[in-house]
This record gives sequence, structure tokens and C-alpha cells, in this order.
Amino acid sequence: MSEFTYGNIIRTVDKPKLVENLSTGTPTLKLSEEWIAFFTSEDGEFVASQQLKTLSAHCPILYFTNLEDHGWGFEIFHKGEVISNLQVFYELMDREVEELMEEYEEVESSVLDGYMKQNPRPEAFRVFGLKEEQIKSIEELLAGNLAFDDEEFAAVERFKELLGIEEMSWIRYERTVDREEIVYC
Repeated sequence: MSEFTYGNIIRTVDKPKLVENLSTGTPTLKLSEEWIAFFTSEDGEFVASQQLKTLSAHCPILYFTNLEDHGWGFEIFHKGEVISNLQVFYELMDREVEELMEEYEEVESSVLDGYMKQNPRPEAFRVFGLKEEQIKSIEELLAGNLAFDDEEFAAVERFKELLGIEEMSWIRYERTVDREEIVYC
């Protein structure tokens, strides 16, 4: 069974700015002292909820997705705009888009359009108050091999480690029910 993780991540210090704007009963998860995640029924595998543009007026939001052997990615929402994004589709690393579309008819063209219009700007992570060393490390990571290789999923795990969001694993809206670490707004 593959890991299908996706959700929205904000700095812990920003939680008071955002919580009053979330729907009552929104599940949240403390990832670390610096980060919390929240989950909505509108979150998608590679597509963030449309409400993030509105919510990002209150604080920056990182939409993160890790679909284990299919790919991973992120979008940074700030003041109603996507200021950085990356989608790594492992299938596209080795094959042509046309071949993939023939094999997987359910692949939405909007997802592929998003793949073609990426803007992975490491400096955009400054909105989260990251240290300069972290920004530099993210820049180096994004300039390297983002797919899996001999070390399997090294890039996505390194990304999570650089941010301190290692606990963002095996979780999404559907997996928040009956988990003791989940807190509801």
C-alpha cells in the first residue's frame, strides 16, 4: 500500500491568525514545535483546495503532497497567490507525457498543465521565517535529482527534514478520524 499524504502546513505562530477562519471541526495535527498541519475535505492528491488562496491572506500556507511511488510536490500560498510550486511526477521522469496520457486516461490535463508551469523558488520559503542555511539547502535540493534513485525517495524525505515536517507522513483528511493526535478547531 502506497503512502498518500497531503495537506496544508502553517507555522505554529500563525495558528491564531488562521484558526478563526477555518471551518468548525477542521482537523489539525502538530508536526513539530514550529509547524502544524490542517486538513480539508477539498484537499486533493496533487491539487490544493481552492480556499487556500483566501486563507493565505491571513498567513502563508504550504500545501504538501507525497504520493510515494507516484510523486511529490508543494505549493506556497501567500496573500492569495501561489508564490512557488513544484510537482514531481515520477512517471514523467522516464516517459513522454503522451505515453502517460494514453496509459492513464484519468490524468487530468490541469495536473499536467501544472507540471509544465512550475516555479520552484527556494527564496519563497522566507515567508515561513526559515533561516538562510535552510533556504540555501532547499535551493541545493531543488537543483538536484528530485525523483527517486538508488536511495528511493531521498529528495522528498530530505525536503521534509529541511523544513522539520517529518511527521507529515501517512496523513490526509480521510485519515484524521479516530486519531488521538488530531485536534479539531
